[in-house]
Amino acid sequence: MLIDKIILSNFRAYQGRQELSLSLSPEKHVTVISGQNGFGKTSLLTGLVWVLYGKLMIDVDERYRKEIQESGGYGKYSNKLMNRNALVIAHESEKVLLEQIDLSESILQKRRLKENIDGLYSFSVSIKLTNIMIPHLTCNDVTIIRSYNTRSQKEDLQILIDGKENELTQTIGLEIFINDFILPKEIAKFFFFDAEKITALAEVKSLDEKLYFSKAYNEVLGIKKYTDLKTNLENLKIKISKKSASKGDLKKIDDLQHILNDKSQLLELTKEELLQKEQEWTVKKTDLAEIQERLVRLGSAMTNREILEFRKLKSELAESIAKNKNRFNELLELAPFAMVASKMEKVNQQLQLEQRNQHTDLINNLLSDKKRLLIGALSELKHINADEVKQVVDEILSPEQAESANLLLSFNTDQYKQFSAIHNNLKEAYARSLRLLIADGKKYTSTYNITQKKLKDADLKAGDPIIGKLKTRQEELHNAVELLWEKIIELKIDTGILEKDISTVRKQLSEHTKHIKIEQHDQVKAQTSERLIKQLADFILQLKLKKKASLEKNIKKELNLLMHKSNFVDMVEVRIDGDLIDIELYDRIGNIINKDGLSKGEQQLYATALLKALVTESNINFPVFIDSPLQKLDKRHASNILRHFYPNVSSQVVLFPLLAKELSEEEYEILLPKVGKSYLIRQDEQQSSTFSDLYPSDLFSQFNSTQAAYVQ
Repeated sequence: MLIDKIILSNFRAYQGRQELSLSLSPEKHVTVISGQNGFGKTSLLTGLVWVLYGKLMIDVDERYRKEIQESGGYGKYSNKLMNRNALVIAHESEKVLLEQIDLSESILQKRRLKENIDGLYSFSVSIKLTNIMIPHLTCNDVTIIRSYNTRSQKEDLQILIDGKENELTQTIGLEIFINDFILPKEIAKFFFFDAEKITALAEVKSLDEKLYFSKAYNEVLGIKKYTDLKTNLENLKIKISKKSASKGDLKKIDDLQHILNDKSQLLELTKEELLQKEQEWTVKKTDLAEIQERLVRLGSAMTNREILEFRKLKSELAESIAKNKNRFNELLELAPFAMVASKMEKVNQQLQLEQRNQHTDLINNLLSDKKRLLIGALSELKHINADEVKQVVDEILSPEQAESANLLLSFNTDQYKQFSAIHNNLKEAYARSLRLLIADGKKYTSTYNITQKKLKDADLKAGDPIIGKLKTRQEELHNAVELLWEKIIELKIDTGILEKDISTVRKQLSEHTKHIKIEQHDQVKAQTSERLIKQLADFILQLKLKKKASLEKNIKKELNLLMHKSNFVDMVEVRIDGDLIDIELYDRIGNIINKDGLSKGEQQLYATALLKALVTESNINFPVFIDSPLQKLDKRHASNILRHFYPNVSSQVVLFPLLAKELSEEEYEILLPKVGKSYLIRQDEQQSSTFSDLYPSDLFSQFNSTQAAYVQ
């Protein structure tokens, strides 16, 4: 599948009708589209995603989801997609046409003029696909046209097969046709990507992110279609079993199917409500931001809730200041002792000497008593020399000699402990505690003064009726946003529970039908279904193992091809656990390489290698579009990418480089043999962009001439 032609009409940077054709040559399949920042490279990429998916583009990439949320929902986002100059012209032309309507007497002419007015507020993007294969349908090309009218807020999608509408697209639905036969939205991020931002693939951490990427991996690896087929066969087997089931079994099957049907419908309703609440939350969040911005401009940025929090903070700070002062006063009582620290030390030494002497006298008295008792007891024993016993005992239990000291203080135990506590405090903690108290006191006082000033300013603004009304609206929106977010969390939990319940009921249905004896005329169908289910289960397992091995091999091959570190990755492991797919990298000694520890350039190379491997494994033939192709890559890595990745990633590749910065002339020469088309985006004084179709060999010379003209 190749894209032959792209047409943008009043879309973002492109005023009027702007058309470009991509290279269809198998040998020169790369198209380079360049221009300065803000000229429309990303706008073109956005237009391609929008024409295919419309409001569903939020499922393609987090960037689009964020842009739509920040705009206040898809409706407001769509309004911003129209070219600003075209919108100004539309307003001016509308005035002229309205005057003509007033002067006209023909009803048909008035109707035609009104249609012309309506057409002024429309923009569109269309792509023409060729070399496309649609099952059971022969065609040369498919054209997809999506338009939006900012006046009526209506979006229109057309799909033309060989220039005509086809019953197939109408029967299955236009959006479904694109998703099933052109490119599933779940894997579009692997074909439309910003090379600077694809490092997200190397930073997957949370379970939600892993589930999201695992679904995309399953889709791109072609596993999902077989699991869907297996589910359909299991449903067919249940249908056959019901014909032969007893009344009891039939009732049980009907009950389980009824539960399954109810939970499936409830899941769909829950998902719809979740999407609705997320959109409401986005709109109200945007409205809240606008109100807050207006209040900031009016000098009253604090909400009523924040004012209450500041009043509470002021009270807490006043209490902290009071406690700090009391503690400071307590320390001041010790200041006289701190001032005579040397004398305090002498007192402490004297007290320690007195305490030791006091303890020595007590111990010596006890030793003397025990010694007399011991000598007396031993003297009564036979065959023991009393003089020798006395000599040995005197040597072992001789009393200690007290140090000579005058008894000056005579502190009792409690007095000594109190003095020691004060002395230790002065010696070890007093200075530090004093410094901390002074610092805390300054901090508390400064914060208190700032808080008091903010509250004073808020009180002064409180009497303004405009600010009062805005704050009331701000409070209402804030409460609404919080309630909506709580509901969103609740709905996400409900969705997870329902999905788990549905899986459990499916297993119960499968187990319950196993023991039912099928009637003879249905046995062949049942046996065939059972056999196919088993074969599919085995096939899916083998397919996963095959894709796992192939993906591991391709990722390792691409990584070591792109990186200039020899054998940087020794082994790649693709872990498949149920529906979860995770990827680990190992070094030469078998340690897991932490992807967070990789440099941004290395993360980009890993993500690039993963993309290449996935595109190869998908067998999906669709053009690959790459924005910022060489950002954050050094010269050698860039050369590897240009030689081995971009020319081989797809049968049609479109690059959006920033010349001289992201792609040098030397690097472009490496790619040039594969370049079949090149465009330079130019912009006039009205900031409207157009495409200049150039010979690939002239791209840099034309770019340099343009740059020289800008400098002059």
